[in-house]
Amino acid sequence: MVTQAQMRATRRYKKRHPEKNRLYQYRSNARTFIKHYANLEDLDKLISLAQEQKAKLIN
Repeated sequence: MVTQAQMRATRRYKKRHPEKNRLYQYRSNARTFIKHYANLEDLDKLISLAQEQKAKLIN
């Protein structure tokens, strides 16, 4: 069980770091989609998008 102090600390952290919190949520949503909902066509598209983005970041 989470203590009240820990809940307050978590709330403060999320409020102070909205960008990080948003990224964590996006990452979690992407993983959930891939694991539970994506079909073969979705996965192929995601792989190609990821490869394109990786190429951009490397250059």
